[in-house]
Amino acid sequence: MVDTDIITHCQQGEEAAFDALYKTYATKALRTAYLFVGNKNIAEDIIQEAFLECYRDIKKLRNPESFQVWFNRLLVRICWRMASMERKVITESLDDNGMERLTDQQDVLEIIEASQESRIIRQAINQLSLPLKTTMILYYYNDMSIKEISQIMNCFQGTVKSRLLNGRKKLAKVLKSRPDEFPINNASGVFERECVVHE
Repeated sequence: MVDTDIITHCQQGEEAAFDALYKTYATKALRTAYLFVGNKNIAEDIIQEAFLECYRDIKKLRNPESFQVWFNRLLVRICWRMASMERKVITESLDDNGMERLTDQQDVLEIIEASQESRIIRQAINQLSLPLKTTMILYYYNDMSIKEISQIMNCFQGTVKSRLLNGRKKLAKVLKSRPDEFPINNASGVFERECVVHE
């Protein structure tokens, strides 16, 4: 839930409010960036740029209640750009089992890297097209609604639903091709167990 008071104070240029905003959103934003690029250093660069843009442009935000959609739209745009620029680095990083963990409040990789299944799922997500990958990350890892994702990606809600369906099918196909690492039963139902499509 967005704290509109914090957003309003940020728009008034209050440094303490922006510090509070960063503490509230940085960890989740970092997880999102990491899931996009699979590389600690690149993810940290993305977060730095995202909050710099946020600090610079937040006064332009007309409705403080729409902050989450607004911020995630600029975050996704930066992730897409960095993913395109760093494709080779990202691929190598995602294949590396010994990825560094982020420190302090950024220690979200401990959760993402908690199991072999998690690593395999993340690698499978990375094989999706950028629109499908973005939709899956925002929906399953950020718990965003179909309506919010459609606003972030500037598309119809029906398109988001279609991408979720296609993404699940493609992931199940990838995971079923690796039965030694990911059991067939898990491959067919992993995302249905994690979340039911919500409006």
